[in-house]
Amino acid sequence: MIRYLIAALVACLFLIYGGWQRIQAQAVALDAATARNTQLEAAAASRRNTQRLLAQLDTEHTQERERANQTNAGLLAAVAAGERRLSVPARCPSVRTAAGATGLDAAEARAELNPAAAERIVRIANDGDDAVRALAGLQDYVSRFCLKGN
Repeated sequence: MIRYLIAALVACLFLIYGGWQRIQAQAVALDAATARNTQLEAAAASRRNTQRLLAQLDTEHTQERERANQTNAGLLAAVAAGERRLSVPARCPSVRTAAGATGLDAAEARAELNPAAAERIVRIANDGDDAVRALAGLQDYVSRFCLKGN
């Protein structure tokens, strides 16, 4: 009878040891899952922060572009309406300076541009300004986000 009790006790010890080993393996797996979860949460927080910063950067550049477009539209409308005129330096003997402009020599004479040509020049300048703003936005993006880790 004692043999059976000892055998049962040994069997129980093996079962307890096996259960303990299984619990230890599950604890290791839980620790690994917790570490992975922490890592994923940090990556998600970083992604949310980057998205917030990108939205802020986009808002800044969009507002700047809209202000510039309003200014350019006003200038274009003024040129088209004849309220503003564009002129260029001229060295033509047939171009005379204004009667009240004293102290100007022939090299400082100005020639007024045709309104249609002036409008085209303003549009070209606006397109160039748009390209410069777009490039500045890209450079800002690269310096803030792409080169941040380097």
